[in-house]
Amino acid sequence: MTTVDLLQQLGLNKYEAEAYYTLLTRGALTGYEVGKYSQVPGSRSYEVMERLLEKGLALVQPGDPPRYTAQDPQAVFARFRASMESTLETLTMTLTALARSGSLGEFWVVRGQRHILARAVELVSQARTSLDLIIPAHPELVRAIEQARARGCHVFHAPTDEQDENVVLLLRDGREALVGTLIPAESCQAVLSSNQALLETLHGYFHYRRSPDWLPSEAPATQQQDVAWLDWEARKQRQLRGGGRNRVA
Repeated sequence: MTTVDLLQQLGLNKYEAEAYYTLLTRGALTGYEVGKYSQVPGSRSYEVMERLLEKGLALVQPGDPPRYTAQDPQAVFARFRASMESTLETLTMTLTALARSGSLGEFWVVRGQRHILARAVELVSQARTSLDLIIPAHPELVRAIEQARARGCHVFHAPTDEQDENVVLLLRDGREALVGTLIPAESCQAVLSSNQALLETLHGYFHYRRSPDWLPSEAPATQQQDVAWLDWEARKQRQLRGGGRNRVA
């Protein structure tokens, strides 16, 4: 990519970029000379130079004919950078607000075990107040949960049993949910949504699973600790693979 191409990426058209580059490399020139040493048509050279003046890219020395010189690139690009950063900041705030308002209540499908787990880790990382989840333990997920708890986020991970060992139920801050399954690995699906009815249903479901009458006796006493959760899940998975159905101690 040439310097002229890069200048065009800053918003200059081809002739403006050619003219500015020519002034930088050859010094002060008349409009005629700009056309002579660049690809700017001679009939348009003075028009192009006027546009460079308007954009603060050139200075003019009155005369007959007038002569033009390029503004210092450092000063020019510092202004470009400040303007671009301001524009990007405004766009980020505006578009983020639009995305939030436009996505409420919609359902988005996440396909594949790897992508579902990655999305689960992302949601856990975004949690600020509460996390309710049923999901098989994975090291990356456990680390994200530890970090969430360190931020002061209240975490409840319900124990899984043989029936829901591949189920994914995750409720973040009561505002966003991930619901699906992890099998089969390549074609499994989960739904990501902030639909209010779904959120309220999951909130009620997790409230029920917190009930002392529901919690299984095989859950370890230190279940609220992430490491214990991981150990308990690992032992349970080994027992299930071995065909046993005894309690996980």
